Amino acid sequence: MIRPRQRERRETLAYWPVEDMEKGEAVGLVTNLSEDGIQIHSKHDFRKGQVLTIRIAVDARLSGTNQICLVVENVWCRTSGLKTLYHAGFKIVDISEAATRGLRNLLAAFSYPAPGGRTRAEE
Repeated sequence: MIRPRQRERRETLAYWPVEDMEKGEAVGLVTNLSEDGIQIHSKHDFRKGQVLTIRIAVDARLSGTNQICLVVENVWCRTSGLKTLYHAGFKIVDISEAATRGLRNLLAAFSYPAPGGRTRAEE
């Protein structure tokens, strides 16, 4: 079943690096986000349902913290048109109160509404 996105998706004004905290390796770059989920551009082909614990490196002047840590689950992944780059959508499944505050601050300070911002959570 396809469920509607719960909150407005916002495009980022910068691409923030994302790291897999368990593996200690780069995962990709955040390109849009909401309080419900994020989109990452990556060289990885994620499988639907894959769960990651990630750290997003952000500017503390914008978010009040230099990192936002959360657990996400992949809901879709597809090629970007280039064989080595993927676009992947993740829903947030676990986030601390401090990370939620940082995410909200970041959304307010350094993003803008995505075209068609209230789109489907799953594709």
